[in-house]
Amino acid sequence: MSEHDPANRRPEPARLILLDQAQLQAPGTKIRLLGCVHAYHIESATLVLKVDYPGTKSKTPTLLATIDNVLENVHHDLLQVGSWLNIVGYVQKPVKFESSIRNSNSQRSRRRTRRVTPLVDVLMIWSAGAVKLDDYLSAVRSFQETLPARP
Repeated sequence: MSEHDPANRRPEPARLILLDQAQLQAPGTKIRLLGCVHAYHIESATLVLKVDYPGTKSKTPTLLATIDNVLENVHHDLLQVGSWLNIVGYVQKPVKFESSIRNSNSQRSRRRTRRVTPLVDVLMIWSAGAVKLDDYLSAVRSFQETLPARP
């Protein structure tokens, strides 16, 4: 619960962050962010969100958002690739991916890449509609500058 409410009567507020800041948040932190749907995995009820569309660069910040807690209330329009969504949820332990890439010269030589992708357990999800991304990013950064430093 909230540090500001020692009797624990009110829920902790969500931190407004940018998608690329999700990997810096500790597990258990309640966050709010904006992301663009790049994929939806039906089996795990997980959205793949990125900071822009199309996010074709390999270094584009990515976030996995599990929506199984809210799935029965999610309209199919929110799951469409290219949809901009507002997400509120708790940061979970990140998902680690390791992939091997074969060099064209030899089957034995492989290059391994490791990628850590933040994972959020979604509490609330709603459409952001049309987004002016540059204005949004600027507004969030300006808001974050006004906040007191966290210990």
